Amino acid sequence: MALQVLIAHTGLRLEVDTAQFSILDDLKAWVSRKTSIPPQHIVALTPQGRTVKSTSLHTEKEMFIYDIRISSPGNANLIIPVPAPKRYVIPNAPNTIDDVQSISSWQELFKERRNWAMHLVEDCGQMNTTTVALYDEIDVIIRCLDAAVANLEISIKTIEPKYNDLKKWVTPALEEHGTLVENWEQYLYLARKTPISPLMVKFMTRQETNKSNPTLEDLIELDTAKKAGKLAPTAHRRFSDKANQLNSTASQMYRSLESLIADFEKLMSRSSLGHSTASAQVLEDIEAVVKQMDSDYRAALGYGNTQRDVAQASKTASVHTEHLVPTLKRRVKEMDELLHYATDARNSIAFDSAKFMRYVTEITSLHNNVKSQINILNQSVDDMTTFDYLRLIHQLPYMYAAFVSEAVRRREWVDKVKTDSSTLANEMALFQDEESKRRRKWQKMIGSMYGPDLDTNVMGLEVNLLGEDKPWPALTKDDLTDFVQLLQEQPVDQSVLDDVLKLVQELDNPTKQQSKRLKAFKNGSIHEVALGRSGLMIRGDDDLLQSLQEDKGKLENKLKTAESRVRRLEDLLHRQSQASRPGNLFQPQGPQQRERGNSGSSIRSSRFDDRRRSSDGVDPLMRRITQLENELREEKQRSSRLQQELTVQSAHHENIKGQHEDLKDLLENMEALEREFVEERKNLENEIKTLRARLEDTEDEIEQFDESRQHEKAGYVVRVEELEAELEQINKQRQDDALKAQGQVEFLRKETRIQKEQQEALEQQVQSAQEEAQDVSRKLSVAEETLGDHWQTLRRLFTELLPEAAAPDNFVDLSDLLLTQAGTLVEKSRNLEADIDILKTKVEHFTTTIAELREQLAEKDTKLSEGDLKAVHMGEKLAEEKAKVIALEQELADGREQLTELRAKLSDGESGPEALQTRLEEEEKRVMALTEEVASKQSHVGSLEEELRMFQEKAESLQGKMSHLNSQYEHRDEKTKDLTQRLYSQNDRMCRLLERVGFAVTRKDGDMTVTKIPRSERNAQNPNESSDPGSSLRKSGTISRVLGDSADLELLYWLNNSDLQAENEKYEAFMNKIGNFDMELFSETVYRRIKEVEHMARKWQREARSYREKTHLLQKDSHDKIAFKHFKEGDLALFLPTRNQQAGAWAAFNVGFPHYFLREQDAHRLRHREWLVARISRIQERVVDLSKSLQPSSETDSINDEENDNPFQLSDGLRWYLIDAFEDKPGAPSTPGMGKSTVAANTVEATANIHTHATGGKES
Repeated sequence: MALQVLIAHTGLRLEVDTAQFSILDDLKAWVSRKTSIPPQHIVALTPQGRTVKSTSLHTEKEMFIYDIRISSPGNANLIIPVPAPKRYVIPNAPNTIDDVQSISSWQELFKERRNWAMHLVEDCGQMNTTTVALYDEIDVIIRCLDAAVANLEISIKTIEPKYNDLKKWVTPALEEHGTLVENWEQYLYLARKTPISPLMVKFMTRQETNKSNPTLEDLIELDTAKKAGKLAPTAHRRFSDKANQLNSTASQMYRSLESLIADFEKLMSRSSLGHSTASAQVLEDIEAVVKQMDSDYRAALGYGNTQRDVAQASKTASVHTEHLVPTLKRRVKEMDELLHYATDARNSIAFDSAKFMRYVTEITSLHNNVKSQINILNQSVDDMTTFDYLRLIHQLPYMYAAFVSEAVRRREWVDKVKTDSSTLANEMALFQDEESKRRRKWQKMIGSMYGPDLDTNVMGLEVNLLGEDKPWPALTKDDLTDFVQLLQEQPVDQSVLDDVLKLVQELDNPTKQQSKRLKAFKNGSIHEVALGRSGLMIRGDDDLLQSLQEDKGKLENKLKTAESRVRRLEDLLHRQSQASRPGNLFQPQGPQQRERGNSGSSIRSSRFDDRRRSSDGVDPLMRRITQLENELREEKQRSSRLQQELTVQSAHHENIKGQHEDLKDLLENMEALEREFVEERKNLENEIKTLRARLEDTEDEIEQFDESRQHEKAGYVVRVEELEAELEQINKQRQDDALKAQGQVEFLRKETRIQKEQQEALEQQVQSAQEEAQDVSRKLSVAEETLGDHWQTLRRLFTELLPEAAAPDNFVDLSDLLLTQAGTLVEKSRNLEADIDILKTKVEHFTTTIAELREQLAEKDTKLSEGDLKAVHMGEKLAEEKAKVIALEQELADGREQLTELRAKLSDGESGPEALQTRLEEEEKRVMALTEEVASKQSHVGSLEEELRMFQEKAESLQGKMSHLNSQYEHRDEKTKDLTQRLYSQNDRMCRLLERVGFAVTRKDGDMTVTKIPRSERNAQNPNESSDPGSSLRKSGTISRVLGDSADLELLYWLNNSDLQAENEKYEAFMNKIGNFDMELFSETVYRRIKEVEHMARKWQREARSYREKTHLLQKDSHDKIAFKHFKEGDLALFLPTRNQQAGAWAAFNVGFPHYFLREQDAHRLRHREWLVARISRIQERVVDLSKSLQPSSETDSINDEENDNPFQLSDGLRWYLIDAFEDKPGAPSTPGMGKSTVAANTVEATANIHTHATGGKES
């Protein structure tokens, strides 16, 4: 599918087929190649202002691309204006003719003018094309800007509900906090002055109180209250500052958004897109003029060389000169002006677009700030905790009143239960006594003739009270009333006082069951269960008895009123009958009057006849009395009939009135249900809106997270480049330092010719070697720590991606976890690659440093051995000097002896010869010289001994330092081996990771390639091998096998070579082997794999959601349908009686699933039904075993004690099912009477097989 890609800052329009891109990063890379925008700086939006997702990449028709670098103030140079075109110079039209009388000259002039016009048309066409392209860029820039503004509006609308909800509770919370901060001391003073019950204090605090008159203050901790009071102003101020800061930032954000929208509308109003078609119209006008000139040229070609044709040609040429040529020049100039106008408009709109993008970035930062402040304000738990304790101080009167009210209610409840239980037990005892007397009387009169003896065991009732509540303080309603009076006398907050008064009023309200005690009518009939429950619960309740008495009084008043109305009606009826009686005698008006008149006439006629027949006659008064008595009897009968009719009508009226009341109650109930449904619907709609907003917010956060991750990725790339440049600089500096050090070493070698200077130079070199060794060890430890961190990171990633690791059950959690791991894996793998490069250079440097140090140590050893030889020579010289000194001392002693002898001789003799005297003087001089020489030799010997001792100490210290350095280098070699093995194992594990996620690693010509293994090959492998670490080594010819070769394993021991050149060669081979692993390719492969898993997880989640909805719909449909096969618990089944009515077998209507019988229960009322629709609650499978009936009587009794496994007299070995079911709709009408059934064929045979069919028929 072709996709239009629009570049925001340049107006460029690209077209590409999205089928070649699998993810959004591929498209960004393609756009980067086309527009030179780095991929990490690309932001893609849809025309609706939403971020483009990989899932909708192939469905989008247009996509807007933005460069986020433009939004920063310092990158204004990224907007490159279109250079203004040069002013178009219109050449002069040809206007010379050789011969005005020659038609060919005129034709040549027309041809030149035609060619001149064609050239102008071509130039104008190019200018028109450029102008249209510029207007298209303007349209692209404006559309991209519109999408960016729409994206900003969507982002702000997502947090608007959260901000409004936050404002709803922040404002009242601030007012409440301010009130608590100002009045908490007053509330505490009120609590200190309000006495309460000591028992309730002990009960509420669970602590003993030492005060005789405790107050509300004892219910709280005073130190905590004071601490909360001290912290409250600071917390209130901090919370208020946060709220004010949020309001100011949000106001600034909304003002900035409104200003941005207004500026954008102004930009749209002054947009130059309305002139986009002007160049095309000008080009049409130019083409029309050129066509006219071309037609004139073609007409001139048909002219002859006549005077008339020449005149016509001259006339046409003058028309061209006067009209067409100036018009054409004017139109071409207009085309040039339109081109320059379009260029200026495009550049202006580009710079305005960059300015708008910076405004959008600023508002987006405000949006992020508002969002973070909302989260901070919602998480201000510490500030809320401080005010919770102050609120408790404010609500102490209410809390205490609530506890007292609950204590009163519980005590009344316990008393009521005890009274009702004792009343119930007493009444049942009376019933039991009455039943016992009745049985004895019946046994005495009738039962003694037959049957068992007298049975005096009458079923009784025993009432036990269980679950005794924990004892609450024995407080009464009067205590609560006194507490309310104390509160009314003190300056208590009115809201708290109203809540306490409401608690007192609620004590007088009956419970829910007690309020239904007189509502015994249900759907126009008496509800016996409600009557029994209400009758039991009102026993012993004085208030309820009082209310019943009041209702009784009201009913009696209504009855008296009705009786008075009946008496008045009877009186009126009697008066009417008395008033109409004379008229009845003489003027018959109706059937009764006529009958009465006829009777009167018959009486008069008979009386006249009797008067004529009897001579003596009867007294006329007696006859009149008889007549009146008859009439009175008739009137009484008539009045009694009327009274009966009136009673029937009044009863009918009361019945209709009751029905109307029931109907009114039903209508009110329906209206209440309707209101509840409407409220529930509104709540659900609000919840749906909230969830949709949250979903959009979550999607935006995910998109922002992706963008931030891309930005971080770009930052990491820049950081890596900076680190590489810094590393190169450090390497150059190190090389310079190495050269300097080499010069110093040469200089020191020259200076070590003298023995003392040589030792000092050696000591300096040892010290420098120690410092370098410490530096090397420190760098090596840092490298080891860095490598250890990366190793731990990759190990954690590998462990989490193993199939045997515990994964979340939900696809969303799994996708989020894999996405997070992928991001961290990509970033850390790139960091690890950079660290490995750095580590390579460090290891190379360390190797060279170690080699140099070894060479220096060898030189020092040689120098030390030379010093030892010199010390030996000095010792020999010292021994020779000592021998000379000893000889000189011996000679000196001999001279002294000779001198003493000579002196003795001189003392013995009188005078000695002069020769002896001179000899004596010579000997004394000699002795003095020898003495001085001995002294000098001794001092020289002492200095040599001191120097020898100093050299020996230095030699010993250097020997210790050499041993320490050797041990340190040995430890460093071990660490280097460990580091090498870890690098090897790390690459091996990463290759295994790629193989475990379905990729194969191959190498060719030093390049690593990662290919995806087809699903068929992966499915063909053993799935159990995924848990075996060695299975990944057998899947493909990957680096796991290459690194597992013996030749490669030998590279791990490159330190074991004594030859330095071989060691360097193996080290280089090892590093080349390790460096062949492409960390960038590895990171991209794992990242794409995780994205694929995430896409599949979301797809499966949507499918699972649709399947779940379908399942729920099917379950809902099947829940209301009657099952006829495959019966299971929860199914709705139709049960019909079988032919074997004596056994009472009811079977489920079925098709191919017989022998499902119903367990009869009292609630079924099967004797009054012909069918039953019930829901199956349990199915028990049983097998008929007739052998149990053949067992002895004792065993049969035990069998009868259990449930019978053949209650329906089935054949032996038959497998049948006993169903427990309950009626799904208990209020359903019962079946019509027998003989009136509307179902004809409703019998089911309960037979085992065809052989027992006849038996079953007989039994039925």
